[in-house]
Amino acid sequence: MIHRMPSATISFLGGNGHCAARLTAARACLSPEIHLVEVPYPGFEGRPRVADLETFLEAIDDHLCAVAPDLVYATGIGGLLALCLRARGSLAGTRILMQGPVLWGIEHRWMPCVMRIGPMRRALSRTFATAVFQRRFVRRYFTQAPDPTTAAAFFDGYARCTALSALFAWLRPALLRSLEWELALQAGALDGIRLWWGGRDAVVSQREVDWTAVALGPAARWPLRIFPRWGHYPMIDAPAEWAEALGHAVADPEAI
Repeated sequence: MIHRMPSATISFLGGNGHCAARLTAARACLSPEIHLVEVPYPGFEGRPRVADLETFLEAIDDHLCAVAPDLVYATGIGGLLALCLRARGSLAGTRILMQGPVLWGIEHRWMPCVMRIGPMRRALSRTFATAVFQRRFVRRYFTQAPDPTTAAAFFDGYARCTALSALFAWLRPALLRSLEWELALQAGALDGIRLWWGGRDAVVSQREVDWTAVALGPAARWPLRIFPRWGHYPMIDAPAEWAEALGHAVADPEAI
């Protein structure tokens, strides 16, 4: 007997500067039964920006309510945004799969700290646009150099992201203290979360796991699966492998 993969809708919470081109190759490798829907962040890819984090989260929440996903896949800052939504009482009962998420490391790692300085945030977009920076970024953070079209689209995503610097301003230690309080008040707010990490992820260290568990307690010791060959962008570096792993996660809700 041939068993078909169950149909599932996955909402994708991208990282800072996300653009649709990051998923183009991987989307072509996905099973037809999997519907991958990117959450359209305000201020990304030419969309109008919003004035504050609360409005930003409301826009995400409205989209997720309309889509009603079976699974939320969150990478980079998408992980912290997913926890912000859980703190608001959203996504209760919805499985969350975080891959290389930015969490409580924002108050420990040097880049988020530096980016809280106004002039540094304003200079960030200009830096991403330089050819020298882009070449160094590709060498350090991708396990396989993307094709020129994908690389150009990747960096254009940062150029068109008017919310880029605002997110560094919004996602700061004061927010973490608020989340610690709000999540502690909600029974089960940290349930149904699993972690994937690339063994070659040079963007976000696995120390995020320890920092987050110290802040949120044992309930944040989520099941963790390491993919030794993955970096931070497996959907670009290894689209077929990433799509296959995602398919397995959909087929077996207990798997990671």
